[in-house]
Amino acid sequence: SNSAVNFFSFDGFWFFFFLGKVEAALDLILINSFPLVGNSETSLICVTSKWRSRDSIMIGRDQEDVANQHREPLEVNEDSKRAAAKTVVWKREQASETIGAYYCEGKLKDEVTRIHTMKMPLGASFHPVALTVTANKGEHVNISFIRMASKEEDAVIYKNGSFIHSVPRHEVPGELEVSYPQVQPQDAGVYSARYIGGNLFTSAYTRLIVRRCEAEKWGPSCSFHCPSCTNNGICHEDTGECICPPGFMGKTCEKACGANTFGKTCEETCKENYGCRNFMFCLPDPYGCSCAAGWMGLECDKECKPGFYGSDCKLKCNCHNRGTCDRFKGCICSFGWHGLQCEKKGSADLSPQIVNLLDPVELNSGVEFKPFCIATGMPLPKSEDFKLLKQDGTVLRPDEISTSNRSEAMFRINRILPGDTGTWVCSVQTVAGMAEKPFKVTVKVPPVPQYAPRLTDRGHNFLIIDINAELHNGDGPVVSTKLLYKPAKHYQSWMSVEVKGTTKRLDNLEPKTEYQFCVQLSRQGEGGEGHPGPQASFTTAALGLPPPEGITLFPKSMTSLNLSWHPLTLRTEDDIRVEVERKSVNDNGDESSVITQVPGNMSTLIIKDLEPRQQYMCRVRVNTRSQGEWSNYLYAWTFSDRIPPAPNNIRFSNTTDTSSVISWTAAEGHSISSIIISYKIYGKAEYNHIDIIIKNTSITQYHLKGLEPDTVYQVQINAQNNIGLSNPNTSFELKTLPETKAPYESKGGKMLLIAILGSAGMTCVTILLAFLIMLQLKRANFQRRMAQAFQNV
Repeated sequence: SNSAVNFFSFDGFWFFFFLGKVEAALDLILINSFPLVGNSETSLICVTSKWRSRDSIMIGRDQEDVANQHREPLEVNEDSKRAAAKTVVWKREQASETIGAYYCEGKLKDEVTRIHTMKMPLGASFHPVALTVTANKGEHVNISFIRMASKEEDAVIYKNGSFIHSVPRHEVPGELEVSYPQVQPQDAGVYSARYIGGNLFTSAYTRLIVRRCEAEKWGPSCSFHCPSCTNNGICHEDTGECICPPGFMGKTCEKACGANTFGKTCEETCKENYGCRNFMFCLPDPYGCSCAAGWMGLECDKECKPGFYGSDCKLKCNCHNRGTCDRFKGCICSFGWHGLQCEKKGSADLSPQIVNLLDPVELNSGVEFKPFCIATGMPLPKSEDFKLLKQDGTVLRPDEISTSNRSEAMFRINRILPGDTGTWVCSVQTVAGMAEKPFKVTVKVPPVPQYAPRLTDRGHNFLIIDINAELHNGDGPVVSTKLLYKPAKHYQSWMSVEVKGTTKRLDNLEPKTEYQFCVQLSRQGEGGEGHPGPQASFTTAALGLPPPEGITLFPKSMTSLNLSWHPLTLRTEDDIRVEVERKSVNDNGDESSVITQVPGNMSTLIIKDLEPRQQYMCRVRVNTRSQGEWSNYLYAWTFSDRIPPAPNNIRFSNTTDTSSVISWTAAEGHSISSIIISYKIYGKAEYNHIDIIIKNTSITQYHLKGLEPDTVYQVQINAQNNIGLSNPNTSFELKTLPETKAPYESKGGKMLLIAILGSAGMTCVTILLAFLIMLQLKRANFQRRMAQAFQNV
């Protein structure tokens, strides 16, 4: 807020005061210990609400030295005794540096609140009656200075550094006064008194504060009535609120808090051993400065006289109904009575208490926020008693309120933003007192990817998308990732799919179609979905050609394979390429696929630089402008670089007197070209044997025939590959069964012959009968035709 600036000077020192507007949401107090500086330590303490940052307050000088007098910078420190306070301490030996005017400044939102005070020498020739004097517009006011030392000099009085009055030396009274029968706002300022030969260190100061409204009025035009501010509370002309003296609180300052307490909610205490003695409390204008409740005097070192109480002991107890007077609280009522003078019958009012406040609160930016302030008390708080203070000092009023045995006020913030992060305060003030409770509000920004998604692979009906959302703006943690997509040239709404991992395959897409993609991230809570990230466009491949026909894959050498296919017969103007992919079957994913491109007029490819005795898998496709369809994988081994092991697991089955079935198992991957079976009759002097070579190594058994009955054979089986024959394995014994005789074979032969002859005879009889029948039919037909011919003649 803009502030008027008032200056006064004396002996080369210029003093200026910023008379600023108070921010009702800011609780700011300046404590001036020992305003009259003598031989004791003195200090200034600037105190704000405990949930405010110490960085929001500062202490400074209201004095500039134009006479080039050296002034040390103020040494401002944090007050360790209080949550949010700063202090300046001067030792006894620094008394000469202490004299002057100071301010405590608090910043909240765009408002700056300054509280002013002064320190003057204890040995000054005059002392002011009070450090500040507050008056309403049009009132009669006296500004008084008490003479502390007599001198044969004229007394002079200045206002804001300008001479206004003098008193001849022989007429200087014991109390020097400046009177205003009807004081006006322009009369406000800093008044000083001294002898004409004095200087800064012998001058006394007081500040006149004039409310711009008449008594009990406030508002821009002073047309509103002030509340009845009790216990010497002052009505603020801009807000209509009562500024309560230290030690009192509530809407009308009726609630007394007790000894050594201060602040809007009386939660602050004087933590020093001597309590609030010697502490002058200065509050925002138009209050000014006063002692705490129970103390009076310019140094607040005198207790109230019996029957008096309150700040500066200006209030008189008139207690009824056996009430007693306490210098801090006023009337202490007996049971069943309450009120300022114990004039009200019944139970005493109860200060409001805030309950069940949710703390902390985490929200996502942009959502509606509806916090609740719930309070108890007697009387129950009404809607106008509640305030919600945002972190920047903005004051919100309830949107709804409900009451039963407690009051529940609901506030509404239509759209919460990250700038709203900070400490919020629920505030309740009734005639019975005031309560404030802070709570933390954190507004998170939903995450948004920094980069667009990327294409990993594509086909005519699918795209594989890399989400590429590891880096994002906004706040995490990310609890959900969605991939949004739609055809680029169609007016379709966005489709979405949940993504688990870093890539997503989208199937069933249209060939040769451009799609738009973006990624949307979400964090927990309502409104946690972030805006979609940057977009990217990818196009599916055109519908590809089928793979070549007649694909074969077979070994050529220990380090190469021969891949062939039928020549292509396509008629197209596009460049045709045949793409071959090969990789080792046993690479366990360590070796990536090797891609080879060859012209479309080729039909053979020698795949080189392979490992011996390894199985490889290959597939082929035909590419033009678009990629073709892959063939199925073909598998083949390269030739071995060592002789093969002999077949194992040799077994004999279905053995008869002349034959037996032999089976075996051959090791894979040794390029075995043939299996050699050798056998001979066991025990013969000569090693006569027969070799049987089986070229087809996929055959794993062989039927040995022509064996002799009831004979033991010695059988060996070997494998051969491109290197040579396997080492001989153990010989296996095979014994045929004894010869089987058929005793009924001759009888069976005769029966077979009889059956054949019988069948042939029956066939002949059937043919003969058919011939005779046909002959008889022709004869009858001839006779009928002849009879018709004679009849016609």
